[in-house]
Amino acid sequence: MDGPLSRKLVALALSALAFGAACGGSPNPNAGAVATVSASQSPIQPAANGLIVLMSSDANSTMSLRLVSTKGKVVASAQFTPPPPPAYGPCATLLQPPVRVAGGAAFFADSAGVVRKLTTTGAITKVATFQLTNKQQALSYAVSPDGTKLIAIVISTPPLHDPPPQTIGDPLFAPGTFSLDLETASAGGSTSTVLHKDLGPTPPQPTIITGWDDVGPTATLNSYICVQNGLPSVFYTGSLIHLAPDGTHLERIGGSDCQAWDELVDGTVLCGANDWQSFSVRRRDGAVSWSGVASDVMQDVSLAPDGSAVASSSPAKTYLQDGTRVASGVRAQVPQVQIVGWADPSTVVILRDDGHVGLASARDLSVFTDLGIVIASPCPTCGFFGVRAIGTLPLA
Repeated sequence: MDGPLSRKLVALALSALAFGAACGGSPNPNAGAVATVSASQSPIQPAANGLIVLMSSDANSTMSLRLVSTKGKVVASAQFTPPPPPAYGPCATLLQPPVRVAGGAAFFADSAGVVRKLTTTGAITKVATFQLTNKQQALSYAVSPDGTKLIAIVISTPPLHDPPPQTIGDPLFAPGTFSLDLETASAGGSTSTVLHKDLGPTPPQPTIITGWDDVGPTATLNSYICVQNGLPSVFYTGSLIHLAPDGTHLERIGGSDCQAWDELVDGTVLCGANDWQSFSVRRRDGAVSWSGVASDVMQDVSLAPDGSAVASSSPAKTYLQDGTRVASGVRAQVPQVQIVGWADPSTVVILRDDGHVGLASARDLSVFTDLGIVIASPCPTCGFFGVRAIGTLPLA
């Protein structure tokens, strides 16, 4: 199920130095390309009259969760402390998002592993607990599309060495082993540990929960958990499969050669290539719906809700099924922008580097419609990853 952290990952991370840091930074081939943004004279009118699920982290690692209308009204919100990133070594820890969207609500997990649900009416209820007992545990979880079932994997490290390492050659961990726990729960019910596995003393490439589509829970195998540089996807870093409730590995999603970068609930999957520019949008059986080649190395990509377009966060660009490429704009224009998600199949959510959040047409990123939300103190070391539109919900 799991293997040691290979030298291939180290080579990949080192070769990616030209592409930008893991916690932000533009890919080197087009580092100066940013979008021109101006006040919208005719505001964007998204087709979906729903709510954007927006999460953001501040400098104190407090996370804000907002359910925002396409007119900028925050109809519900919550603040919480998400699970902290474990220390794995001289690299950036990759974590699954603590927020999930399912069953007409937003679910969020705190630093103790307690999962709560925020509804469009503002109600907050406790749903399940995947107990986290120390800061050296990484949680990945998912919620079934109807919101009634949950599944999680908790990766635990050996104890940290005491005293802490003073040089790069000093050990980070005390003697011990990594471990994996697979847990399941029903919303409002008890949690069961269905699998415990000792992963050995070497940092692993474990199985990580990535979501729950209309077939069942999904996970990546041989997942990267810590890298030195950015990847095209920070949430899908291994082979994407369906995972049985008992931990059995089921079929691979997107075909045997799919390097998954994103997936929709209906099984539409975005598959990338090793050049980090070529991609294809496929059905779960591997049949290709359409494909494209990006003009830059892609970074933190996302698939439009209907599978008709692909967005790359920075430099902000979209690639449409009809062959349209939307360039990020002219050089040396400020403020810079990043795409942090989708409001509907034709509208992206934009974060400006001055903290303003707004909307833009996927066909024209140059016109910015401000939602009136400002991320006042964005996490200074998180870059783009501190803000994300994680999905949408229908209005109550």
